[in-house]
Amino acid sequence: MKNYFLLFLLVITMASCRNAWNESNDKTFHNACLDEAKSWTGTQVKAETYCNCVIVKVKEKYPDEDEAMKNIGTLYADKDLQACKDSVMKK
Repeated sequence: MKNYFLLFLLVITMASCRNAWNESNDKTFHNACLDEAKSWTGTQVKAETYCNCVIVKVKEKYPDEDEAMKNIGTLYADKDLQACKDSVMKK
């Protein structure tokens, strides 16, 4: 999971100068999440479910990329993101 957030930080850093999330950044974030999540969920379906939840939660908390980047360190311990993981692993 740490690799996922490091990659997310890289994505945010390389993103366009616009603050708002755009489709390209959503896809990049989602793909990075999937790569990491598949390693611990064991299935593509669980990884997809988890990553869909995570992207929604991150964008709700941080509607612009700059805010997400400023708070990247808190995402790993975020209770809403942990709830996404817990939900997927119970299935």
